[in-house]
Amino acid sequence: MSETKLPTILLVRHGETQWNTEGRLQGWQDAPLTLNGFRQVCAVAENIREMWVGLQKNGSVRYHTSSLGRARQTASILSDCWGIPYAAFATDDAIKERNYGQWEGMTLSEVSRSRSAEFEAHQNDPWGYLVPGGETKLELLARIDTWLHELPADQAHVVVTHSGCFRLLRGLYVGAARSDMDGYREPQTTSYLLADGASYERAMLGSLMTKFKMNPKALTVQI
Repeated sequence: MSETKLPTILLVRHGETQWNTEGRLQGWQDAPLTLNGFRQVCAVAENIREMWVGLQKNGSVRYHTSSLGRARQTASILSDCWGIPYAAFATDDAIKERNYGQWEGMTLSEVSRSRSAEFEAHQNDPWGYLVPGGETKLELLARIDTWLHELPADQAHVVVTHSGCFRLLRGLYVGAARSDMDGYREPQTTSYLLADGASYERAMLGSLMTKFKMNPKALTVQI
């Protein structure tokens, strides 16, 4: 882990989208939240409410969301659930999902069939391969690392982002190896508190799944 002191971060993944249900790579494209995605965000807001309140007791809190629509939708729902203005969330391109270029809108199966050479090259070098028209995972890592180390350490932060950024933020925060980051998986209902160089998972409570009538599939990992 870097010797630079990092701030406390409450990390939230955006809710389920129409393309998530179809297994499509979204990248910088956008698909709207599903009804189940809306319910997920409401449940997440309740599930991490105590954590959020605790951050406020310890000082000021700053709010950040990816500039992509699915993350901004999620931030909007969180703001309503918590009774804070949506304008509190600053939108930031630096925490957008990885740009998958010409693969966006396709499933991995479709990529493997129609762009087999590209798919194989990516499988052989998942961090360094440049998707046509997109960016490498190493470029995403550098983007996230710069953003993370520019956050004011004397304030807590609520961050709404995407699976790729979510995993790299967790990994960078705790100083994980790339192989460990590759193994990270989290459903859209899971949040993490990053504090003092460690990460703490806040898994979804079954009672909240029932209360908000969430699809049980919400606990599976979606790309």
